[in-house]
This record gives sequence, C-alpha cells and structure tokens, in this order.
Amino acid sequence: MKFTIKQRVFIVETIARKNIYRKFARRFRQKYPDSPVPTKSCVNRLLKKWRATGSVSDKKKQSKRTVLTEEKVKDIQARLQISPRKSLRRLAQETGVSLGSARTATKLIKFRPYKVTVVHELKEPDHAARIRFCNWLLQNVHDGIVDPQLLFMTDEAWFHVGGHVNAQNVRIWSNENPHAIQQVPLHSEKVGVWCAVSPRRIIGPIFFHDTVNSDRYINDILNPFFDQLNAEERQYGYFQQDNATAHTANASMVAIQEVFEDRIVSRGLWPPRSPDLSISYYYLWGNLKQKVYKNNPRSIDSLQNEITRVIHSITVDELQRVSRNLFVRCAACLQAEGGHFQHLL
Repeated sequence: MKFTIKQRVFIVETIARKNIYRKFARRFRQKYPDSPVPTKSCVNRLLKKWRATGSVSDKKKQSKRTVLTEEKVKDIQARLQISPRKSLRRLAQETGVSLGSARTATKLIKFRPYKVTVVHELKEPDHAARIRFCNWLLQNVHDGIVDPQLLFMTDEAWFHVGGHVNAQNVRIWSNENPHAIQQVPLHSEKVGVWCAVSPRRIIGPIFFHDTVNSDRYINDILNPFFDQLNAEERQYGYFQQDNATAHTANASMVAIQEVFEDRIVSRGLWPPRSPDLSISYYYLWGNLKQKVYKNNPRSIDSLQNEITRVIHSITVDELQRVSRNLFVRCAACLQAEGGHFQHLL
C-alpha cells in the first residue's frame, strides 16, 4: 500500500513520540478511516528512512538514459555502415541509448532512411536488347517514322475479388461466445483485364476469365480490339506486346500482321523482362489497382464495373504526360547502359 506524504508524516510523528504500535494503529484508524493501517514492518522502514535522510518522500528514480556522446555517435555510424538495414530500435538497444538519441545520431551523421525499390530481374543478354529497343524508338520517332500518338502499348493483368477477413477487425458482441466463422474461397475469384494504351486513348478494358492461349488471344482480345480501331490507327498505328507465348504464336502474329503489317513491336524488338518500359506496367496497372479497390468490390460484376469506371475516368492530358515519360525512361535506360534506371528518373 502506498501512503501519502501526510500519512507518512503522521506515522513518523506518532511512532517517534510514542513508539507504541498499538496506540499508533488506533490513532491512524481514527484519522484515516478509509485507509488500511500500515504494518509494523512498513512503519519500521519508514521510520528508518526518516532517521537516515530526514525525509519521508520516495527517492527520485535515477534516469538510465545514456548521454549521446561523440563516441556513441561514432559507434552508431560504424554499426550503420556495417549493417545499413538495421532498425533504429535495434540500434538503440545495441548502443545503450534511447530511441530518440539514436534518431538524433543519424541526423548528426547525415544518414537518412531510404526505401528499397523492388525491380524485376535482368539477365545479361537483356541489357543489349533494351538498348536496341530504346535506340529504335527514339530514332524512329525523331525521324518521323513512328508517330508516338499512334503507338499502342498493350498488356494484361489479373484482378482478384477481395475476400480476406482480418480477424483483428471482426467482432461480434455477445454475452456468450457464438463460435462464429466466416467461410471464404481458398482461391478468390479473379478476372483478367487487357488494355491497349496510346497517348490519345485507352482501348479496353477487355475482360477474360481463363488462361490466355493463342485462340483466346485472337478471338477474345485481339478481334474486339481491332473492331475499335479507326482508319488512321489501322493505317499508321504501331502495336506493342510482350513476348508471352500466346502473343507470339504463329496464328497470333498472323492476325496482328493483317492489321498492322510490319508495324509491330514484339519478339525480336521488344526486350524481355522490361515492364519498366511499358506504359501499361509502370502506369496503368498500379494506378488502376490503387483506385479500384477503394470501394472494396465483392463480386466479379462490381469489380469489372469499378475497373471500367476508373479506366474511363483517365483523361487525355494524363495519358499525354504518361506517354512523354516513356521517352524519358528510354533516355535513362540508355544512360544506365540497359540496366535498371529508376534512380535516374
């Protein structure tokens, strides 16, 4: 039991004057009827403290915080140089300083936290292929051979219906445990989305539900896409696709050549493992998924409606800005000699 300062003073004065615990206990009970009577051992400890220090107050706890000395700062710097991914909390524990002091030390040595960017893997031959494509695009646009306004960059992606239940956020108030469960599919429903993006417009979304093979690619994706092209796009447009097997199968290439002839950016010209040079990848899918799931669609129909709504809300001005960024990326890719170039943007 923790007693107030007034109670402690009363205990000391009474015991010091009378030194009879029984009388003290009776008087304490009369004066403080709502408080338990201190035990003899408690009284003796308090009396001993008073005689030794002249005070009945508790000692102030000494702070265990270590002063951030120059040696500590150097130690922190050395540890970060060896393990640059070390967290501040772990750093504070290892060096014996507070979390705030560890943060102050990083400012003193001018260290800042930087996020790690996850990028696709590049293989050795990819660098030359990326350089070849970037040079081809920049040179042909400069020479007027390729009209960048009529370049369609295409890609597909899967969108899943949300079905995850966070157990920490689901509550059922009851006076008894209802042992409630919520069943969710082992594999959530999903829909495939294909789009063709140019600086002027987006053709799509074209939805599909099965794995794409050559026949499905032609009948369910390419033919609906061809039907939406205008005369100028058919005559002067360029068509880009990645090197997926369904895309580059003989039947698929024949169908594309019937419309675009030799104005095709595909296997042989499009570099493998280069989504960072595709408008669909570096802009469309990330932007789309960020906005589509805000309204938490719970069915395939609502998911498709959200995807369609978001795509139709993209303006021509936005497409123009994104398309110009493609040429910035090509220049950066050349500067990086075909390697990763995000740090140059």
